[in-house]
Amino acid sequence: MVSKTEEIIYVEISEMDYLLICFVRALRIQKGVTQLQLSQRMKLADGFVSKVETFVERAKYSIRHLPLLAIALECDIKDVLPKQTPKYDQIRLTLRRTNKTNKDGSTSTKKMTEVVSIEPIDKKVIK
Repeated sequence: MVSKTEEIIYVEISEMDYLLICFVRALRIQKGVTQLQLSQRMKLADGFVSKVETFVERAKYSIRHLPLLAIALECDIKDVLPKQTPKYDQIRLTLRRTNKTNKDGSTSTKKMTEVVSIEPIDKKVIK
């Protein structure tokens, strides 16, 4: 039996990476594509997109991934880039990790990650 636990994690990430990950996630969901399907369409490891979207792993999208994302999501490269310009270089995410609940009500070993807060590491604004 797995006990339901809550864990708070702090992650430092570039704001541009954060915006890109969030934008691609929203686009993926809008197009009805699962994390697994996107990973497979990009011809990457099955868990790659999941690792990127949880922010806990070091996996991130890179310039190399942009054309792969565009092809996998059937759009142009410009369409996978966030419309919002980053305000800061680096940000600190506060993440809450909790166990998911199975359909039968028992506690799963799989975790759910929620972004609780976002703070700039350096308050200096990018111009």
